[in-house]
Parts: sequence; C-alpha cells; structure tokens
Amino acid sequence: MQKSYQAKHAYHGHFMHQKIFLAIVVLIIFGTLFGLLLLNRWQKAGRPDTQEYPVLGVSLSQEDGYQDFRLLKKHGVDFVYLKATQGADYFDDNFLSNYWRIQGAQLPFGVYHYFSFTSSPQAQFDNFKTSISQQIGNLPIVIQLNDYQNPHPTTKKIRQSVSQLRTLLVNYYQRKVIIQTTPTFAKIFNNPKDTVWLQSPKLPLHKRQDIDFWEYSQQGKIPSLASTNLYHMSVFIGNENHWQHYVQTGGY
Repeated sequence: MQKSYQAKHAYHGHFMHQKIFLAIVVLIIFGTLFGLLLLNRWQKAGRPDTQEYPVLGVSLSQEDGYQDFRLLKKHGVDFVYLKATQGADYFDDNFLSNYWRIQGAQLPFGVYHYFSFTSSPQAQFDNFKTSISQQIGNLPIVIQLNDYQNPHPTTKKIRQSVSQLRTLLVNYYQRKVIIQTTPTFAKIFNNPKDTVWLQSPKLPLHKRQDIDFWEYSQQGKIPSLASTNLYHMSVFIGNENHWQHYVQTGGY
C-alpha cells in the first residue's frame, strides 16, 4: 500500500514538473513572438507626430532600386539622402542616376558616406572626393557610422578617425558634416562641433540640442504612398520655418 502511494505521489510530482516545464516553454514562445511583434512594429513604425515633426525624409542606396522622386515628393517626402560611397573604394551603383533625376523633382537632398573601420580617414575622403566631386546636394554631408561593424576599434580611436574624416570634408567642401549613428556611438560625439543624426526607435526623453535628424525606422512606409516599398525613414528636428532656414544655409 505504501509503495502504491509513493508511486502515485511520484507520478503526480513528475506530472506537475512536466506541466510547469510546458508552461515555461509556452511563456518563452509567446514572449519571443511578442518581442518579434514589437520589433516588427518598430521597423514598420508609423510616422511620428506631424505637428511636432512636420518634415519627413528618406535615405536611399542602390538596394532601394529605382525611385520616382516626383512621386515621393507628392506623397509628403520633404528631403532625400543618397548613399554615395563606403570605405576606401566603394561607390554606390545608383548614385549618379539618382543624383541627376532628383534635380527635376526639386527636392532638398544630401549625400552620405558609410564609414569603415578598416580604411583610413584619408583613404575614405579620397574615395568620396574622387567618386562624387562636387555633387553633394544642398544639405549637410553625412558620415554614417554603425555600431554593428565588428570588430571595431576603441571608442577613442573611433572618435579620432571619424573626426579626422569630418575635418577633411568640412575643409574641402566648406559644408556642415553630420554624424549619423546609434545611441551607442552618439554618446562619444558630444562636443560643440558634433551634430548627430540619431538612429533609434525613439528619441531621448530630454532631446540633445545637437540632434538635427531622427531616423525612427529602418523599414518604414511612406504614409500616403500605396506601395510595399520600405525605407529608412527620418524626420527633421524642427518646424517648417526651421527647415526652410536649414535648407537655405546648408544646415547652419
């Protein structure tokens, strides 16, 4: 009788452990799915409040294919950034086509260089200058710095290298240069010379005064455009009057 009771007790104990284990597995699965849903909602996030951020823009590279700039403008895009170069030897295949076609749309636009940790600032500057010459648009030049490049140098070395490239660009083009990056690297660019284009699902609660643009989604939709195309979507930090002044002065 005692053995039967012990066996029954052991069976119920084992059964309860299985139930607890299954419950934990189910919670993990649902937690993962919920997290992926939130990530997907961020990546395809809707446009930030139009009252606070009325000026909308997109960043384009050859991966985005052919773009109708007049159509983008018609559907509320106020500015465009074109990828020009990357590292010491890469030149975007669609840059020249995009550059000449965007002229007719009369959209304010600028160009960006993707910074590489494996090339010297001088070599990257030479690539940028040789590839695009004076075709830089009417907005500040942008250095895009992503923190998922691995391995990457020390924080001090990153700051020195990016600052050197920025100085070379400013001196040659006499144009403001912005650093587009994530919050991780934005922390190391915080002196009066640094201006940031923040890549983040949300802005800091207390906005930094040196943030000119905010990229809120890397896979966002243009609100009124009936298209499945997804873009790197950004807004200008300022109102329409600030934007007009920004365009006229090249970002100053």
